[in-house]
Amino acid sequence: MKQIQFKGDGSEYFKIWIVNVLLCIVTIGIYYPWAKVRTRRYFYANTEYADRYFDYHATGKQLFLGYLIGVFILFALQIVGSILPTIGLILPVVLFAFIPWIIMRSLKFNMRMTSFSNVRFSFKGNLKPAYIIYMLIPILGYLAIALPVFVSLFPMSRLDEGFNVIFAFMLFLVGIIAAIAIGVFVIGLFTKKAAEYQIGQTKFGQGDFFINVNTSKFIKIQLKKILIIIGCLIILSILSGLIFAATISGGFDLGSISNDIESAEASPLFIVGFLVVYFGFIATFLFATAYSFSRQRQYIFENTTLDKAITFRSTVGAKRYFYILVTNMLLVLFTAGLALPWAKVRVARYIADNSWIEASDIDINSYLTQKEKEQSAIGEEIGDVLDIDIDIAI
Repeated sequence: MKQIQFKGDGSEYFKIWIVNVLLCIVTIGIYYPWAKVRTRRYFYANTEYADRYFDYHATGKQLFLGYLIGVFILFALQIVGSILPTIGLILPVVLFAFIPWIIMRSLKFNMRMTSFSNVRFSFKGNLKPAYIIYMLIPILGYLAIALPVFVSLFPMSRLDEGFNVIFAFMLFLVGIIAAIAIGVFVIGLFTKKAAEYQIGQTKFGQGDFFINVNTSKFIKIQLKKILIIIGCLIILSILSGLIFAATISGGFDLGSISNDIESAEASPLFIVGFLVVYFGFIATFLFATAYSFSRQRQYIFENTTLDKAITFRSTVGAKRYFYILVTNMLLVLFTAGLALPWAKVRVARYIADNSWIEASDIDINSYLTQKEKEQSAIGEEIGDVLDIDIDIAI
């Protein structure tokens, strides 16, 4: 099993990043597509496996049309919404109807523009499953979640008409639990279907990716994520209560805040406690995100194969990834954003260095050489007139 490696450097990428930022400012954002291409080419070209590298073939000109369409839509929503509020409410719904098509087009474009060892990727997914996954499942999911919530709220709103308080509260509690359970199931189902669509419909040259995942595993990951959030929030609530009690016992007058905010003098304990609780909430959701991302990535990699001969493994860990996210946030915060290039490089290096590819039954170099020959024989696929690019992640 061989490791993917990222060989980029924060100082090197900083030069690209700062030029991109300055040119985007000078051109009022027009340079953004070219900046995006330069960034992707740098990260792709510095990602190596078996002494071979990835490459990104799109140009700023190709991305510019999609960028103009996006900017035009945003301005249209703002202008129409201010002049004709009723139509302004309808336009986002119309735009939402195109989201599955946009996702499908983006996947096709990005895969076609990506290569490894001179072999292009491609995406063969159709529009119908895109609408099922990215529109039908979310809409039905939201309706299924809303139904028990609204039903449970009805007795609560009729307490003054003689409804039993205990019965109303129990029904409300059952409704909330049912809504959470349905939400977890919908997220698990959506993640499974999205992974199957994005990975199962992708090709590497003439090679096919295969994925075999279950909804139940994603549900378990989401349940553990919720338990992590609940546990951390309970700890933070207890901590905030202790700080509040200590503040009151120390003689801090909370009324002074409402009477004169500008002249209110908070005790050092109150300020430190507030900061601890505030950043504790941020850390809670960062860790939950790190846990969910790492576990889902490990599961998807373990159950994905290429040509049923090449397997994958992810060793991204929740704790280490959380540490990188937190330290990156602090670096960017205390450098007013100037450390962003180093933060992006740290994430890219950690993700790459914890991605493994195994081809025990075949020689990987012979396999890649064969794919290069197949690519040369078939020729490059003709691009579509309308190339759309958005970032899609599982």
